[in-house]
Amino acid sequence: MRINIEKILQSPESIFKDILQKLTERDIKDAKDELKFKYPEIDTVLFDAIKLILSDLKNEENYINRLLYRIFKIEVRRNIRREQLIILGSQLKAQQKDIKRDMYRVKIYIDNISSTLKNLERLRTAFKDKSMFLVDEDLKDKSIYYIGRIEYKIRELKNYKKSLEESLNSLQLKEKKYSSLLKQIPRYYEINEEIYLQNYLTR
Repeated sequence: MRINIEKILQSPESIFKDILQKLTERDIKDAKDELKFKYPEIDTVLFDAIKLILSDLKNEENYINRLLYRIFKIEVRRNIRREQLIILGSQLKAQQKDIKRDMYRVKIYIDNISSTLKNLERLRTAFKDKSMFLVDEDLKDKSIYYIGRIEYKIRELKNYKKSLEESLNSLQLKEKKYSSLLKQIPRYYEINEEIYLQNYLTR
C-alpha cells in the first residue's frame, strides 16, 4: 500500500476520511452483520435420539455382528435401528455442514480484518515517520489528529476481531460435539446428508 502522506496532509480532511472509510467499512459491516446472526443451538433431541439408538444397537448385537457391519457392511439380519441411524446420521451431518459453513465465513472475516489492521498500522507508521520531519505546525497537528483517527479504527477493528474469534471458538466447540457423535455411528464416513436420506425415502 503506497500512499503519499504529504499529499494527504495538504488535501482537505475529507480525502483522509474517504481513505479510512474505504479501508475499513466492508470489514466493519461484515463483522456487525455476523455478530447479529444467531447460530442454531445444538439439536439436543437429535443427539439424544442417536445416543439412545446406539445404546440399543449395542445391547441388541454382539461384537462380531457390529464388526462385520462396520468393516464389510455385512448384516446377519436386517436391523431397523441401523436404518434409523442412517436417517438421523444424515440429519446430523447436514447440521454439521451448516456449522462448518458458518466457521468458514467467520474465518474469512477474521482474516480480512487482520489484513486491514496491517494496512492501518502501516498507514499510522507512515504518518508518524512523516510527522518527525514536518516544520509546519498546522500540518504537524493535522498529522497527529490523523494518527489518532487511525488508532481509533485499529481499536475498533480489534474489538470486532476479538468478538468474531469468540464466535469462531464457540462454533468449533459445537462442531467437535457433532463430529464426535457422528464417528460413533457405524460406517459414519459413508453417511451423506443428501444421498443417504434420498435413497432411504425412495426405497
